[in-house]
Amino acid sequence: MIIVRSPMRVSFFGGGTDHPTWFRTGESASVLSTTIDKYLYVTLRKLPRVFDFNYRVSWRIIEETRSISEIQHPIVKAVLNNYGEEHNWGYEVLYNADLPAQSGLGSSSAFTVAMLKAYLGNHGKIGSKHFFAREAIRIEQDLLKEPVGSQDQIAAAYGGLNQIRFFADSSFFVEPVLISPERKRTLNENLVMFFTGFTRSASKIEGEKIKEINNKTEELRAIHDMVIEGREILEDSSRDLNDFGCLLHEAWMRKRALSSNVSNGALDQAYDAALEAGAIGGKLLGAGGGGFLLFYVEPHNRQAVIDRLKPMVDMSFGFENSGASVVLYNPDLETNYDASSRHA
Repeated sequence: MIIVRSPMRVSFFGGGTDHPTWFRTGESASVLSTTIDKYLYVTLRKLPRVFDFNYRVSWRIIEETRSISEIQHPIVKAVLNNYGEEHNWGYEVLYNADLPAQSGLGSSSAFTVAMLKAYLGNHGKIGSKHFFAREAIRIEQDLLKEPVGSQDQIAAAYGGLNQIRFFADSSFFVEPVLISPERKRTLNENLVMFFTGFTRSASKIEGEKIKEINNKTEELRAIHDMVIEGREILEDSSRDLNDFGCLLHEAWMRKRALSSNVSNGALDQAYDAALEAGAIGGKLLGAGGGGFLLFYVEPHNRQAVIDRLKPMVDMSFGFENSGASVVLYNPDLETNYDASSRHA
């Protein structure tokens, strides 16, 4: 049995430039993001030959199938098909998470990284953070043909507060932000998230953005420039940290211009109400359409913003630095399986 924990992420600036449709043209592309102490967990174990199914996958539904081809969960199916070898046992895969899926925190890619790490780790195979990030991108973009970007997989694999750069040859480079512990703690204390109460399909919204990407060059270049400015604000202790909140507001205005489906009337009203209550700036996390609203709020205005946005649920969070990691590995539970052939 193996359990892998993978962190969710908060993306501050640069979203949209991490899509290969953009950076493979040679345009400058990078994001500024951090992983947070909200996780999803993948538990994987071999199944003994006493069941009338070979695979059990528990997520929003419970699947029990005799073959990999019957599995509905696309990521589980892709990992088992791509990395699996014929064996005489099946697998059980269990999914648990601290927060809802499809809420703008990169949970789908965090699951891909965790599933890869769990399956390969169960076979005694290890890989670098770069390997798991690269393979997660390949599974989602090449095997599953999802219209997704490349930042979430890297964030989940690496962990930490980073600027991630993307290049035309599809390579990437992860640069930790050089911020003092005290300044980082202040940044964390000034950030709060609110769950809007509904989720959405990120791939659908991203697909609509991609169709318009050639018409959004000015917006995407401006969004990329904010990554550079945002990092400068964090690393330069002489800068007022509140400037980071102002930049978040500017980034949200730019992001809304990428697609009419990024926001809606209810989200706009909630955003405006938070600013009226004292928030300096904020944004909707993820592709848009729902999920979590993030705000930069000074401590003395925090409660006023929370009260104004009720009944939305507010949520504090902490930064994390580890990325996807194995939290339990018990090979003793993998023994005494019948060696006779039993393939999917």
